[in-house]
Amino acid sequence: MKFAPMKFFRRSKKSISDSKSSKTSQQAYDDIERDKYRQYNPRPEQHYNYAAEKSRVFAPWLELPAPILERVFAFVCPHSSDESYETCERSAVEDACMLCDLRDLAHASQVCKLWRRSAIRLMYHSIRIDSVHYCEREIDLSERRKRKSRFDRNGVPEDPAGARLHLLCRTLREDPTRLGKLVQYFKTPYMVRESSAPLLARTIAVLPNLKYVDLPEGLFMDDPAHHTLKLEVQARCPGLRKMTYLAGSERSLETLSRGNVWPDLEVLELGRINMDPAVLRQVLDALRRLRALKATDCRMLDDDIFRYNDVLSPFPPLEELVLTDIPRITGDGLVAYLSRDDTKQSLKVLSLTNTGVHPAALHNVLANAPRLVTMSITEQVESPFPSHGVPIPPLSNWALETLRYEITASPSTSSYASTTAGYYNYLASSLFAGGLPQLAAIYVRDQHFPDLLLGLPPPMPGYAGSPQRPSSAGSTRGFNAGGGGLSPPNSGGFGNPQPRFSSNNPFASAFSPRGPGMLALNQTLEIFTKGDDDLDWGSTRMDPFDAYGGGGRGRGRHGRTASAASGRPLSSYGLSDVGAGWQAGGGARMSIIQGDGHGGFLSVPGESMRGHGRKTSASSLGPPRDEWPRPSSSHGPKKGDRDLWR
Repeated sequence: MKFAPMKFFRRSKKSISDSKSSKTSQQAYDDIERDKYRQYNPRPEQHYNYAAEKSRVFAPWLELPAPILERVFAFVCPHSSDESYETCERSAVEDACMLCDLRDLAHASQVCKLWRRSAIRLMYHSIRIDSVHYCEREIDLSERRKRKSRFDRNGVPEDPAGARLHLLCRTLREDPTRLGKLVQYFKTPYMVRESSAPLLARTIAVLPNLKYVDLPEGLFMDDPAHHTLKLEVQARCPGLRKMTYLAGSERSLETLSRGNVWPDLEVLELGRINMDPAVLRQVLDALRRLRALKATDCRMLDDDIFRYNDVLSPFPPLEELVLTDIPRITGDGLVAYLSRDDTKQSLKVLSLTNTGVHPAALHNVLANAPRLVTMSITEQVESPFPSHGVPIPPLSNWALETLRYEITASPSTSSYASTTAGYYNYLASSLFAGGLPQLAAIYVRDQHFPDLLLGLPPPMPGYAGSPQRPSSAGSTRGFNAGGGGLSPPNSGGFGNPQPRFSSNNPFASAFSPRGPGMLALNQTLEIFTKGDDDLDWGSTRMDPFDAYGGGGRGRGRHGRTASAASGRPLSSYGLSDVGAGWQAGGGARMSIIQGDGHGGFLSVPGESMRGHGRKTSASSLGPPRDEWPRPSSSHGPKKGDRDLWR
């Protein structure tokens, strides 16, 4: 018998024809399904997904348009939509891990091609490099990064931020036409941008559409070590929106007046600049898109920078103006600047810190800024509020929503002088006058300021009058001539004296219909208070009275209520100090009363709670306290008696 081994490897003609017929039938079935899909989905921009149609799975999220996908992905990775002009340290998202969010967005880009295009566009829009994970994952990863050996079990850890910058530079330079043009915001940690200037320059070289980038501080002062990086930024990134100039960079600042270096600047920050104010006005005139200006410790600036000049161009209208440590700029200069129609309609944020603008002249500034939304004034005063002479009008502005009124006493003044009391009385009278109807949040450096807004009349002195002695033991007419109860009578006598105010008292012209001498607010206010020894802000909510004597907005009382810690007002350009970080909270703590389970309340740590007027209530868990306070030593309270919440 002849053995033919090749016949075992031969395929019969019948099996080949069967496979061809099955392949043809499968292809025909796919064509029919594709035709069905196109019949019911005639729009050409939708793509056929064979896996979803084959498995009969209804997956509309695979066919979402690109704008909706980018909106959804922005919630997966919030920092990818950060378009603020703030540094990497100040723009961090609280209670989140930016690296984990970026990892989730990268995983979503691997679902399909449609998702990948939207995810890549969002992933490279605002790039942020972080050093560590802000979650539990960092505990395990920090051990893995160590370069351990047999003799060194606790080796030197690697630099994850530098490694991430190196990988990003390689990725962007490999595909600069598609990925490089997507990057508009680039933020790096402080140590990375200070130590990796050459690598940062190679990365910036392929980012033509960059609007903001974190740069080393030496570049802002014209340090020769960063001269190459500065030339690279000027040549490759002409569309920057924010730049800073510090002491020593006056010559570079003057080049902006030519109009060929960063002509689209929107935010300009000056620190300790010493140059001719006339040249500075020429520089500001060349920046046609300038919207925000911050000047710190610029001693050459005065009121003449704002006034009209026949030779020089006018000071440009701004949306945000931040002045810090400039004592030569006074309220008259700001009023002259706000006298123009274009500046009145543009200015929205004004911050004054240690300037020549006295709080008593603040009403003139607010009256000439009808579009002002956020106002901040921080001053150290040495003299009391002026109460003699011409009466000072109350603060009035119909658009102001946030007021930061931080007035503190100068260190040279005595601690017993009560220098700042008149300033906060003036603020309280302005609130009672109703000239700030849109005001919702206020920041003060007086812990007892919420007590001024309760509107209570001043206490009755003990020598105002003495009641007549009752004729008999059962008679109470001398003590309560107006009826029953222990409260003073409602008419006549020394029991109900009419309020008498001096001519310079801020509460003399404000009365409430609820009773004589009572003052009431017209709106709900969120008051943030902070003392000299406090680390964070305490939040108190004040509700107004309604016309029928009840609390405003459905509340049955008027007083201080605990509220959630709301975020402090933020600066849209990263200049103002009224905010702390991108989407950052204000750090305010709440007033809490906690029960002890036996009908009482837990005592607050410490002897008293200064700043909120709260008293410690008796508790059954601890020893009874003396009814009368005992005198403390001259050295103040002991270390163990200090308030543990502060």
